[in-house]
Amino acid sequence: MIRKPIPGDNKKSSLIARSRDRRYHFVMAGGAVRGVLLQGSRMLREMQANHETGVLESIILGQAYLGTALMASNLKGDGLVQLKVECGGPVAGLAVEGDNHGTVRGYLMENPIPLDKTPDTLDTSNLFGPGFLSVTRYSGEQKNGFTGQVELRTGRLAEDLAAYYSESEQISTIFNLSVHLEKTGEISGGAGLFIQAMPGADDSVLEMVQEAALKIPSLSQAFTPETDAVRFIGKHFGVFKPELLDDRRVEFMCGCSKARFEKFLKNMGSKEQAEISEKGPFPLKTTCFNCNTSYEFSKDELTKLFSEK
Repeated sequence: MIRKPIPGDNKKSSLIARSRDRRYHFVMAGGAVRGVLLQGSRMLREMQANHETGVLESIILGQAYLGTALMASNLKGDGLVQLKVECGGPVAGLAVEGDNHGTVRGYLMENPIPLDKTPDTLDTSNLFGPGFLSVTRYSGEQKNGFTGQVELRTGRLAEDLAAYYSESEQISTIFNLSVHLEKTGEISGGAGLFIQAMPGADDSVLEMVQEAALKIPSLSQAFTPETDAVRFIGKHFGVFKPELLDDRRVEFMCGCSKARFEKFLKNMGSKEQAEISEKGPFPLKTTCFNCNTSYEFSKDELTKLFSEK
């Protein structure tokens, strides 16, 4: 993966910004409820830069990144979770994946989203249309994961993810996925909140926690990279006596490389290789869907690659 530069960035500032992107794991109400508070501003800024997303695209894909990072917080070892949306609206769908190590990557099916006119609102729910949301979990080296699927209810990802947990896993869950953009269209903030009832929890307890969560103002503005997470959790959920368990990093990261595309090209059939060698184009440009990184291969590189056995 190659990160595209963000205007005004330097090596020091980028390292500091990445270090502030964290998932904070906590429990409250005597262990009856677990929560994850996510700071992902830098992750979303890098996502926007690499995928070159506009305003609506940044909101939709940014919320998917936040939601996936929150769901991945419950993974163990080398587990992986994949979020996929397939729908009949202009968005068409999206695919995002995240792992226990905090890395997230993924893409929109349509970028830019084809629209007849610019919407007069930032509410993206009407861009999805009818469709399905599916979540697939992989455990370690497991090749075939477990997939749960629900119909899209609202086109608002936080609500549809909560519905997924309620319908597919029978767990009461709350999501808050917040992306803040400046008037220029650039992402300046991204934060998420995940609250879930533990087995045997009293429904009334989760209702009170949910009420407290709904009182939080725009999360991406209230919980900035400079905000102390412990104080923030205590301020909004102090009555439930929250206890911070740990915190872990989150990051926009893809494992693609030129070497991986070399392997793919090398394993192509001889007919396809011959067609590329004859017709090009040169240089041949390959692009990773998950991070929008492109790798180019010259004619000489391809000739050498295709001659290797």
